[in-house]
Amino acid sequence: MNTTRAKASDYTRKQLGCAAAVLVCLTLCSIDAYAQPKLTPRAYRLADAAYKSIADGNLPRAESYAERAWNVPPGSEQLGLLLLDVYVREGKTPEADSLAETLLERFPESPQVLAQNGFLAQRQQRSQMAFRYLSAALEKGKWTTEQQRTLRLAWVDSALTAQRPDEAEKALAPLADQTDAAVQLRLAQTRLIEGDRQSAVSAAQMALDHATTDADRTYAQAIIDQAHNAELQETQAAATAHLQAAYDLLRERKDSQALEEFQAGFDQGAGTAGNYADAAYAAKRTFDNERSVKLFEQSLDADDKEHAFDAQRRFGYKREVEELQREWGFQLSLPYQTAAFGPEGTVDVLQPGFEAYWQPPKIGYRDGRILQFFVRGYGTAYDGAGNVTSAPTIQGSVGVRYKPLPSQNLVVTGERLFKIGSLSTNDFLFRLGYSSEDGTDLRVTEPSWRSWQAYVEGAYFVNAGRYIIYTELRYGHTWRATPISEKLTVYPHVALAGDHDNKATDQTALGIGPGVQFRFWFRESKYRAPASWADVTVQYRFPLTSAARARGLVVRATLWF
Repeated sequence: MNTTRAKASDYTRKQLGCAAAVLVCLTLCSIDAYAQPKLTPRAYRLADAAYKSIADGNLPRAESYAERAWNVPPGSEQLGLLLLDVYVREGKTPEADSLAETLLERFPESPQVLAQNGFLAQRQQRSQMAFRYLSAALEKGKWTTEQQRTLRLAWVDSALTAQRPDEAEKALAPLADQTDAAVQLRLAQTRLIEGDRQSAVSAAQMALDHATTDADRTYAQAIIDQAHNAELQETQAAATAHLQAAYDLLRERKDSQALEEFQAGFDQGAGTAGNYADAAYAAKRTFDNERSVKLFEQSLDADDKEHAFDAQRRFGYKREVEELQREWGFQLSLPYQTAAFGPEGTVDVLQPGFEAYWQPPKIGYRDGRILQFFVRGYGTAYDGAGNVTSAPTIQGSVGVRYKPLPSQNLVVTGERLFKIGSLSTNDFLFRLGYSSEDGTDLRVTEPSWRSWQAYVEGAYFVNAGRYIIYTELRYGHTWRATPISEKLTVYPHVALAGDHDNKATDQTALGIGPGVQFRFWFRESKYRAPASWADVTVQYRFPLTSAARARGLVVRATLWF
């Protein structure tokens, strides 16, 4: 009996997973069939940027663009549905619910908004609300035959989950003569709930005869085997109730309690890939990293059967796992510049360096807040001006850095410089850095994409009384070198770099020029995105100021592990 129950549960997850997959596709694909107000140029640009960010897997940036687009008067239905899609992808249940209600108030007669609300409610196990919205969407919309079928099957699924076979009958009525497994399996479920086991077996047998997948055959046989077993239905209803309770708690921002309800539902055999992902984000917000990783892995496993996520979305969940599991690492760098920072004002230098860091378990990563302890060493291997190189120049340091904001890359660093070589120094160094970027991670669904980076950092050497403000901006386009490797990217760009050094003869330096970066990603696994990369960046800078360090060739080789 347990084996059959598991098979039935698997099929139910597949049904709900497929409904989640068409959450946006159905409404946005059909929206062109209805008159839509023309977007303003600004709203169009923001919406286009949001779509590109979704394709990039950068959901926080997509959310920012979509929110700004939605706030452009008068706030079109299309832009509201776009923002709702982003919220759903991010697992932001309260925000998604609030926006869905707003859209419904503003566009109460829109079949797309009704359908969107229906699929959202179905994803959150609010089944009665789901079938009401879906049936209303069918009544008001001019859908294609295939879209009507999709809506009706989703209506059936919600009605069955809510133990409303009467509603399932209404939804199935126009489809009941179809012999394909998708319809007949739902008809069999409906008959089973109504207590008409003979009709349930008849419909399940027809589904078995016309099934084209192993999953459909397995579930059809499960219905036949369990037609006389009411316990299965009771267990499924209890499991679904737990999931519904979990989403109710998420809307109240009670993540810890929601997690317990999710787990109770999962333990009883319910849950889609999307449900596991939503639970994983809830665990992440409660700083339970191990549990979050396990749930993301279960989401990916479930999607292996459901195929509800596209490749980039799966990659995004794998990146979440990689970030949650990271506890240590190191970086090797080998930068060569025909100009460089330094008290001596030297040019034409090669300065290799090494850093190892430790990110403590539990406290090292807390929902995007990062704490790391590190040790580093660096020195001068070559100096074209003839200054001292090698051992006398080796500088050591030990320190700590902290990223206090989950969604902003602001980093505060404090470190103690200690003398190793005879020409190095003892000092305290404090740094404050901020960066923003887009398109720097690997993308698995696009051959090329726009990329940019902006970085600014202020550094203060306490004993020396020296401060340096450094900034670099890059803008370009990244290509995957697929003929060589799916993990190799090429990034030609334009770079603007500069600094202000109060101890330098020419205090301000600024240069601009072309560059290219070659990066190879590695250490990817079934559940983790590539955790390491090696790259080589070559730039040539033309000076915008008179400082010598603002011009010339810059070559950097970096291994991030």
